[in-house]
Amino acid sequence: MGAFDQSLKYLLHHEPADFIRFALGDPGVTIVSALPSSLPAQARDVDGVYLIARGNDRVVVHVEFHRRHQALAELGTDVAEAQIRLFRREGRPVLSQIWDLYGRPDGSVVEDRTLSYGATSTGPDPLMTPPDDGALAPTGGSVCVYQRVNLRALGGDELLARGPPALWPLVALTRDGRGEAMIHKALDAIEGRDFQTSAERADHLAVLWFVAEAEDVPVRVLRACISEERLMESTLYQSAFAKGEARMCVETILRILAHRTGTVDPTVAERLRSVSSLETLKAWHEQALLAVDAEGARRLAEHIQKAPLP
Repeated sequence: MGAFDQSLKYLLHHEPADFIRFALGDPGVTIVSALPSSLPAQARDVDGVYLIARGNDRVVVHVEFHRRHQALAELGTDVAEAQIRLFRREGRPVLSQIWDLYGRPDGSVVEDRTLSYGATSTGPDPLMTPPDDGALAPTGGSVCVYQRVNLRALGGDELLARGPPALWPLVALTRDGRGEAMIHKALDAIEGRDFQTSAERADHLAVLWFVAEAEDVPVRVLRACISEERLMESTLYQSAFAKGEARMCVETILRILAHRTGTVDPTVAERLRSVSSLETLKAWHEQALLAVDAEGARRLAEHIQKAPLP
């Protein structure tokens, strides 16, 4: 998982109420508990699943960040499948909130979307026609309904003024949030927020950095706003930095082995990518650099296959 994805999940997992309340427009929602995010009987995880309380009602909320350009019918099908599987597991109504990272600036901030996938014995109602955006309208059969959240339809100042604090680091996803002035405003808002620890504040600054970087905000702008010393206080930043360094070691080792021997056994590549110890990868990286011929590369590959992993 890249730093961008890791950042989004960090915010959601630490402050899910802010995300859910924003989409529902209901500050009274409370989180009863977090639920497993893996979908039953399917090799897919969603970004977050929570049991919430709205008055006397208990509802399962399924949250996903929509990262891909995807047809509405295909997205709706994915959401419908998740709803059915979660309903089967939890036995409660399921509300889906899809945070669209590719929304249009002229769209709605929050809207309900529907996908009709069930037919009736009488056929579809001819009076029900698809709306202009291409979403499928109900026909009287089974229907999937979900909320779509589009931060692109907000201005950066509006997000910082009206949005909950957990969303402030996402300012670069707004309509005009990629400029230096707006990044500075978000930084000031985060620095002024009352956190329990300085490390938590640093984690939110790291999210601001990673999201802005993913939105092509120039690094010089980010460095002018946030110092590396401040970022290194963040556990989230250190984790992402270490993962990036680990990926670089793995890819360098594989390139050297392929160059020296002409091919790399898939089991070696799989084992390398499963190693969690950065120190182990660094040691093998050094050995790869010293493997000046095919025989040395083969010995290293055999060592990687047989070495006990920490």
